[in-house]
Amino acid sequence: MNVRPVLADEESEWNRTMEERHPLGDPHLAGHQIRYVAEVKGRWVALASFSACAYHLADRDRWIGWTVEQAIQRRHLVVQNSRFLTLPWEGEGERAFASRVLAAVARRLSSDWQERFGHPVLLLETFVDPAFHRGVCYLAAGWTEVGATRGFRRDAREFYCADSTPKAIWVRPLRPDARDLLRAEQMPAELACSEKPLPPKQVAARLGFAGLRSLFTALQALPDRRRTNGRRYPLGCCLSGLACAVLAGCKGVRECAEFAASLSQTHLEALRAWRNPKTRRYQAPAYVTLWRTAASVDGELFEQTVNQWFRDEQRLPEAVALDGKTLRATLQNEDGGVCAVSAVSHAGSPLFSTRSSLTRKARRSPPSKS
Repeated sequence: MNVRPVLADEESEWNRTMEERHPLGDPHLAGHQIRYVAEVKGRWVALASFSACAYHLADRDRWIGWTVEQAIQRRHLVVQNSRFLTLPWEGEGERAFASRVLAAVARRLSSDWQERFGHPVLLLETFVDPAFHRGVCYLAAGWTEVGATRGFRRDAREFYCADSTPKAIWVRPLRPDARDLLRAEQMPAELACSEKPLPPKQVAARLGFAGLRSLFTALQALPDRRRTNGRRYPLGCCLSGLACAVLAGCKGVRECAEFAASLSQTHLEALRAWRNPKTRRYQAPAYVTLWRTAASVDGELFEQTVNQWFRDEQRLPEAVALDGKTLRATLQNEDGGVCAVSAVSHAGSPLFSTRSSLTRKARRSPPSKS
């Protein structure tokens, strides 16, 4: 039996077969997806599709044990078996071939996903309707039942609709440490590059409204060198927005302005943003406003103030730098090389810096208002 992804010219036949024979019909997959076919002597005997996992799944998330932020960054490393269909055939191993197909797909899916979409897969999930199936083939293929859905299904119009039949949730780790990796505080380097960045709103939510207000108070005390004519935004508002944007990974003032525009009304209120008297809504500082503020402020004083705010708020653990050297001409000794290792606390070093991403770009010629 051979299990492989379908070719481009086979997709229409795959879709038609799934529509005609599967009780749920064609899944109409969107986003990243791979359709598989199992064949014996050139004849299709099973079809399977894998696509994006469920966004919210309480029992699955509880089984993994990851936080909300970890789920946002790593959810794409979980893939759902959205359809599985076996076709009638006669041959050797006919009764066990369903679990063999699932096992064969699990062995190759992560490498196929890496080749097509640039990142591996750590965990598979699927749903089994207990009113019609017991999930025996999944159990035989190494899957584990971890809970049940709450009786809702995805709907294109209403997003989620009530469903009278909750489904059993089955998962299949693709490596022994998959569960530990998904809930780890920090993933190894080979997987950390596959993590998605947190959305700007999530980064702002980390600080909390009390933290934003205290940051505003600290930065508002800096010397304000801007012209008073036409000034709408307090200095603390603009500088707090810039600081939060840089902490969120923004590069340059333009990205900082996009970050500020994504903040909620509650965030903008905490930052004392200007409130439009007509719409009664808070408005984020525009790109030109942030650029002029960044160009007028003392960069070193700005960094020192934000670093001191970090320490006062106790928001970061102490950072320790490790460095080591192996002494020359000692590698051939019986006991191995002689090494010297040093550890230096970062308590007095900058935790926050804008020199590489903000200040340098802010010193360029001023932008036009157009």
